[in-house]
Amino acid sequence: MTLNVQLYTILAMIGSGIWIGIAMDTYHRFLPRNKKWNWLRFINDIIFWILQALLIFYVLLQVNHGEVRVIIFLALLCGFAAYQSLFQSIYKRLLERLIRIVIGLYKIIRNIIFILLIQPVKVILKLLLTLSKMVGSLLLSILLFLSGILLFPFKRIGSFIFQRIRKMIPINIGTKLKGKAGILKKPTNMVKDWIGKFRR
Repeated sequence: MTLNVQLYTILAMIGSGIWIGIAMDTYHRFLPRNKKWNWLRFINDIIFWILQALLIFYVLLQVNHGEVRVIIFLALLCGFAAYQSLFQSIYKRLLERLIRIVIGLYKIIRNIIFILLIQPVKVILKLLLTLSKMVGSLLLSILLFLSGILLFPFKRIGSFIFQRIRKMIPINIGTKLKGKAGILKKPTNMVKDWIGKFRR
């Protein structure tokens, strides 16, 4: 490698070391470590480090066509150490502030969507429900009124026929029927009295 390529390689690896520190802090912020070991954490860690290795190799491939030397690892360590000592606290504060901003924007957007979309839909649904109840009750009243008008002649005819049949029944048979009706009323009155006591 020429001196320019070596210089670019060292600078790129220092930057990659800084990136590794940033990625680790971000990863640990969103996936905090637990004391208990589990398979999901293990798989996530492996995927994280594989992605970082692929990214560093891609940078190295662009800078010096993928030549690996000891100085590359030293440059990575230097970049990581520089991040730990100089930039870690600053980046963590910026990350927390960015997370708060994103959460605040999410809450604002959620409230706007609720006020502009969900709340009007609820009001419209309530109005439609109230209107449907009013229309249903009105239609039911109209149907009952029309049915009363239509059945009125039949009621008059039935009452007339019943009166004629009643006049045709002899007096002694009518008296016997009234007596039997009184006998049938006694159990009915007993049941009504029992129901009244039960309600008390």
